[in-house]
Amino acid sequence: MRYLFVLDVAFAVLGASMVIGVGVSALLLGWHLDVAPEQRGSMNTLLVLTFAYTVVTLAAAAGAWGLRRKAGWHWLAQAAFATSLVAAYFISIQSLVDP
Repeated sequence: MRYLFVLDVAFAVLGASMVIGVGVSALLLGWHLDVAPEQRGSMNTLLVLTFAYTVVTLAAAAGAWGLRRKAGWHWLAQAAFATSLVAAYFISIQSLVDP
């Protein structure tokens, strides 16, 4: 279980850094959207990615917390983490494919 805990913490930290990076980009684009209104589609994409990475971060943190507390629900949190990770992967790939 130690390795699963380390994996959960690593993904929680990685997800948090992605949320910060993409979220700040969305914030800056939103701030300057009146100068470049043609970037509105990019703004929507950045908001969707920020949400997807937030869900992954929260699910990974919940899984790590459940393992740390030796809670019975930690497998449910691990399943939510795996599901959200796969969903975020496909959302990220789809946003890269669509211009």
